[in-house]
Order: sequence, then structure tokens, then C-alpha cells
Amino acid sequence: MTVAVVHAETPEGRAALAAAVDEASRRQDELLVLHVLDDDGAAAEAEVESVRTAVRQVAGDSGWEVRTAVHDGDAVGTLVELATDSGADRIVIGSRGRNALGKFLLERPLQRLVIEVPVPVLVVKEPDEE
Repeated sequence: MTVAVVHAETPEGRAALAAAVDEASRRQDELLVLHVLDDDGAAAEAEVESVRTAVRQVAGDSGWEVRTAVHDGDAVGTLVELATDSGADRIVIGSRGRNALGKFLLERPLQRLVIEVPVPVLVVKEPDEE
């Protein structure tokens, strides 16, 4: 079994990664990190290495894998394909909606992901700043 997490270098993305590491550990599952790239040029290699470094800081050196795909203008669609093709049985993603409307309505990309991915999605709220 596999827990997949949508990677983003944001506070909500870091919260999702931490929650996914905990979830995978609790379930004794593998962790799969999903990351959508803007292009596949030289900058993409550096971006993927940056993702690996961020994951390593939270998850350690083993028990996880990074999968990437380049989007064709539809980053959410590419992410849905990555998640669907991953074989994961749970997807974890961060959310930044903290105001009243944000609590009522999920952000559009997140809403689309929740609707289109065929497995349960765990939405993790960005931690409150103190």
C-alpha cells in the first residue's frame, strides 16, 4: 500500500508532507511524493533535487519515492493523472483556506483534485501562525 502526497514548497505543502509521513508510518506504507513540473528543461532537474532535499528533511533517507510529470497547461489534470497512475490508496494535500469562505469552499484546484482522484484524499490545513 502507498500514501501519496502532493508536494508544494509552501506552508500548507510542508504540513501535507509531514502529515503524509505520519500517515505512511502509522499504516506502515510506502510514501510517494507527487510533483508537477512546468517544463522538462535543465531547471527541472534542479527542481526535482530540491524536492528530494525537502522530503529527506522530513522523511529521512528511505521509504519514499518522488514521481514527477510535466504539465501541458493543466497542472491539476497532470496531478490527477500522476495520482491515479501511482496506485496509491490515499492522497494527502495541503490547503490554505482559513477564512470563512475558504472553510466553506475548497480552493478550485483542490476541489477538482478531490472530485477526480479515485481514492480518498486527506486535506491538511496549513498550521496557524503563532
